[in-house]
Amino acid sequence: MEHLANVIPAKDLKLSENYKIKVALTGPSGSGKSTGFTTMPGKILVIDYDGRKETYEGYPNVDVLPCEHPDPLSPKAWTMAEEIRKEVVKKIKDKSFVYDSVVEDGLSSLLSICMRWCLLLDPKRGLGGVPAKHHYLPQMVKVTDHIKSYISLPIHYGLAMHLEIIEDEEMGGLKYLPKATGKMRTDIPNWFNESYFCWRKDSENKDTEYFWNTSGTGKWDFLKSTLNNQGKSWTDPIKIDLDKEPAGFRLLWEKRFKGEKGFESKRI
Repeated sequence: MEHLANVIPAKDLKLSENYKIKVALTGPSGSGKSTGFTTMPGKILVIDYDGRKETYEGYPNVDVLPCEHPDPLSPKAWTMAEEIRKEVVKKIKDKSFVYDSVVEDGLSSLLSICMRWCLLLDPKRGLGGVPAKHHYLPQMVKVTDHIKSYISLPIHYGLAMHLEIIEDEEMGGLKYLPKATGKMRTDIPNWFNESYFCWRKDSENKDTEYFWNTSGTGKWDFLKSTLNNQGKSWTDPIKIDLDKEPAGFRLLWEKRFKGEKGFESKRI
């Protein structure tokens, strides 16, 4: 079989036909990540690990599925997260999945509930009963496989992440990266075609305004957008104003494709 016979000239690719948003929204609490996710295509399923389902109150296109357990030592929340993922995969395969977009909110809690499961793999602990070094590798592998499974599906997918400041050993100074375990901090942004930083501006004279930065420079070098091809479609920051349509991802789609259909997904 000659695989090279199947190459597609880049000039003939039409992104709007089958494009699926795979987005990591980063930023501190209250920066508008949840608001941004509500502008993703079609009907949205939010898997809530943070226990903050109230932040999605009132959005008619959003369903929230809580995934948490009151016992901090229980592995049941991670077991449930994996059961949900497998159910999504199964329903997509048999064409019974009713959602266009899946959002996981958020990464820090996902890592935390996975660690509860990893602690069962080996009873050895660090001082005070905390996780030891040998618990972190299985945590990274499991969460990596979990996220990449969602990314590989023919749906729109979003992941909420917080940030941490680390020292840049090569260039000096400080830089921002997703708050995650080990090398996941640098790997995670590479898995997504969109990585944005969410921030807000408070003013005494007007309501709080929310914004996205979609391209990275300096200490924000992990930010990027495939939609903003070669930076030709828009310049940062993007204002997220739900009172003015198009908003959020709908606005970016309009800026990139200028009226082309394709944003609202077909049911799988």
